[in-house]
Amino acid sequence: MAEDLEELRKLVREKNISTVEDMQNETSKFISKIPNLKEKYEKIVSARGYVLEPSTTIEIAFNELLTKTGGEDIVIDNEKKELYITSGIKKENELGGLSFEKKAKIVKEIIIKSLNSPEELPKPNILDDFEKFVAIRNIFAHVPINWLTPELEFNTNFPYKHFFKLDPKWKDVSIAFNEFMAIQKEILEVIPRYIHRVLIKKKIISTILLGANFGDIPEDDKEHSEQ
Repeated sequence: MAEDLEELRKLVREKNISTVEDMQNETSKFISKIPNLKEKYEKIVSARGYVLEPSTTIEIAFNELLTKTGGEDIVIDNEKKELYITSGIKKENELGGLSFEKKAKIVKEIIIKSLNSPEELPKPNILDDFEKFVAIRNIFAHVPINWLTPELEFNTNFPYKHFFKLDPKWKDVSIAFNEFMAIQKEILEVIPRYIHRVLIKKKIISTILLGANFGDIPEDDKEHSEQ
């Protein structure tokens, strides 16, 4: 779209357009050059919705993980006179200063910290896909479409070129969309596993604080809690 706007500006200069009517006529001519405009428009609107809406849901999940996990264990809040078995790595008032990218990076770090070994993940190197997930999400959120290409593609020219540094193939909307959906599915598998580990850890600490013997805790729970 940025390319299209630049071409329109060029058109205005070349045609010496000075009235709204002239602009409408020349714009109509310009739009007529765009192949399959209606189909492309409907596809990109749908694709952006399928990417950005789940991204919002996952960001909410990230917020919960950051404010309720990843911090120190057995924390006393003197002001509220409350005891927390586990604490968040961030406070709620700190979330506003964190980008989606930064939140994903911190969540990745606390998940890695909780693992006994990479083999516990549903897929090798899945946490490396967090960076790809954020990158593709940012493309759909911030990069306009190049309407003049035969296939549906993003604008990879300046100032959007840096969005594609991880994979230039993401300029193809279909490729970027399909990879995003695959990574999203994997992330939605990792997060519940991490939450399960946190809950088991809280259960074990609570049991011990209440005076029970560690030997009374099921072996499966002990194994999952070991760091």
